[in-house]
Amino acid sequence: MATNNLPLDLFTKHREALGLKDPVAFERENDLFAERAAPTENAIVFLPKSKALIDMTLALVSGKVALGGTIVLAGANDAGIRSAKDAYEKNIGPISQKIVGNHSALYVGSNQKLGAGKTWREYLSFFPLSYAGPAGNALLDIANLPGVFSAGELDAGTKLLLDHIPFDRAKVLDVGCGAGVIGALYKKISPKADVVMSDSSVIATKAVAETLAKNGLAAKVALSDVFDGITGTFDLIVANPPFHTGIETDYSFIEKFARGARRHLAPGGAVYVVANAFLPYQDILGRNIGHTDIVADDKKFRVYCSRP
Repeated sequence: MATNNLPLDLFTKHREALGLKDPVAFERENDLFAERAAPTENAIVFLPKSKALIDMTLALVSGKVALGGTIVLAGANDAGIRSAKDAYEKNIGPISQKIVGNHSALYVGSNQKLGAGKTWREYLSFFPLSYAGPAGNALLDIANLPGVFSAGELDAGTKLLLDHIPFDRAKVLDVGCGAGVIGALYKKISPKADVVMSDSSVIATKAVAETLAKNGLAAKVALSDVFDGITGTFDLIVANPPFHTGIETDYSFIEKFARGARRHLAPGGAVYVVANAFLPYQDILGRNIGHTDIVADDKKFRVYCSRP
């Protein structure tokens, strides 16, 4: 379970009174896809950080908890727990008890399995994306799933990165690929490239697989926390890394990425990263990988190139 958070503290305080024995915790989106032999009797669901994920999370949880089992939804006020009431009642059933405290709330109810028939595919959609740049032009259909980064269009940071990466590399790794925009465009423009696309989110890997299939592209998709599930070396490693955890700036991804990138670079290989211009990524990348240049800067975003 989560540690050091107000919703968890509130749940812990009231757990005995709620009569919940060994509840299954759904804290992260990947928990939704864990295999279980039988439905659990009760569950604690921590409000997803992405508001778009709330409805899908509760629908999938409703199918994993026994009929009549207790489902507790826990979330902080500033994370949007109040706005989750409708999604809870649409997918689980009526809220029988609301517990407040610690700037948080718990919604408690009996699972009526209202959303149990839904799968992640019912939340899948596609949007057209076009790219025109120095290396060529491409038009793709990109998969969209709740909680997976995609702007519904080619966002400015990704466009700046694509405009400045080399498209003649043989082996390419797209880390934290989200819906697969960078890797899929690379494969479309350079079909002979061996492209690997990785993300720590199960939902993201499903979105990438759908993006590839929709566009008739072949690439490897890996479930990996940064480099944890990656083997081999690459001529080019690219990333448009996240820098938020909720509303807080979070450097954990870029720190881990920078520490691991060097050992996955082939001789002569390079790392390209795009980030908001105010973030101190040049120092982090340079300290861990090697010489790091700013190859593009539009005042809002910067593209960095690092080489050992």
